[in-house]
Amino acid sequence: MLFPTFYVPGLGQGMTIALVAIIHVIISHGLAIGALSLVVLMEHLALRRGDGELAGLAQHILKPVVIIVTAVGAVTGAGIWFTVSVLVPGGIGSMLRVFFWPWFIEWIAFTLELLVLLCYYFLWDKMRARHAGWHVALGWSYLAIAFSSAFLISGILGFMLTPDGWVQNRQLVSAFFNPTFWPQLTLRMLGAFALGGLFTLAFVLFRRRLSPELRLRVSRLLGGWVLVCGILAAAALWFYFDAVPRTYATHKVFAMLTSRLSQESWLLWLGNILAVALIAAVALAALARRRLASKLLIIPAIILAIGLASEFERIREFIRGPYLMPGYMYANQIPLARSQYLRQHGFLAHTAWQLPQPPGFEARSQAAHTLFMANCGVCHTIGGLNDIRDRLRGRTLPSVNVLIRRAEQMVPFMPSFSGTPEEALTLATYLYEISGNRRSLASAPLSSQEEVRGE
Repeated sequence: MLFPTFYVPGLGQGMTIALVAIIHVIISHGLAIGALSLVVLMEHLALRRGDGELAGLAQHILKPVVIIVTAVGAVTGAGIWFTVSVLVPGGIGSMLRVFFWPWFIEWIAFTLELLVLLCYYFLWDKMRARHAGWHVALGWSYLAIAFSSAFLISGILGFMLTPDGWVQNRQLVSAFFNPTFWPQLTLRMLGAFALGGLFTLAFVLFRRRLSPELRLRVSRLLGGWVLVCGILAAAALWFYFDAVPRTYATHKVFAMLTSRLSQESWLLWLGNILAVALIAAVALAALARRRLASKLLIIPAIILAIGLASEFERIREFIRGPYLMPGYMYANQIPLARSQYLRQHGFLAHTAWQLPQPPGFEARSQAAHTLFMANCGVCHTIGGLNDIRDRLRGRTLPSVNVLIRRAEQMVPFMPSFSGTPEEALTLATYLYEISGNRRSLASAPLSSQEEVRGE
């Protein structure tokens, strides 16, 4: 390992990154793009129609959105960089070598996005009193910058699943405009519009100081907006998964239901159908101007919409299997070529870091724990989420050793072990013991010493 990594008790590396990223995605998509698109659209319509009441509603919606976007969205945006730099430094370093200029431009866009948004908010009254058209133009310019940021990020995220010809030619164009780029960009924008419509509809439904006529008029507009964007987003989702290689797409059910429920795939389909049906129901209720029904359904609909967005992010991250950069680097930050080398020459002899064991953990082999963190720690924890002990409890030492030596063949979404057979046995013994199996190697049911070594 060229860089040290850190053990996060309870959550683990992957879940820590995922939680920060999902919070940021919900805010950056649902509010920074979705809700603010509606605010600018409302102000634009209010200017054209001379509707001061609609403009006032847009301004009232803008305030909480700006507070959340700047206070939480911006912090989690920077937080993503902090967490990945600490937990997967080798992986993010390799990604930066490929996407230096897109990320550099995106950082500039992110900064401009916040500055323009703050100008749009604080200059609302002053600019609308003198140059209302310029203020609307400022709002549209903010959205253009936000869309450009989403454009750049979509190329990078798509690459992590479908790098296309980059593995062979190492060209940025091949990496950025990968097979899932356009479907993912379209899906993200339509999903942002639909989620922003639900957030805005909730504000309109529960705001007290609003005339009944304006509430019904805007609710109807938002109901149609959510319905149309939701239908188009569903179509974009179909095109997205059609572009994903079948080898990866087959893992999407397992990604959500895990090994315990993966044979009950109907649970996933039923949950998604019910979520979509509830979102459609609240949109239709708003279209029909049924305020009571809309108020009863809007909060569950928002929760389920956030769940659908989180589900997509979970599946997108999980199905690429053992890779961070397919064809080049495993999810545990070890390049494929280096993994081959380490199998022959050893991992521990070529790492500069011996990683400390979790606090309160009984002292055992530090070398074995280092092998665990390097090979398994990106997904598994000891005593937390996806606890490695739960996965191995009850197994014999030979079976643990074979699983480590043949991980990629036996479990398609697990990286290949990077180390010699002796290091694999060291790790196997360590995991065997911490899983509650106290029997020694000599007392384990072995047919031969070669069997435990997987030979």
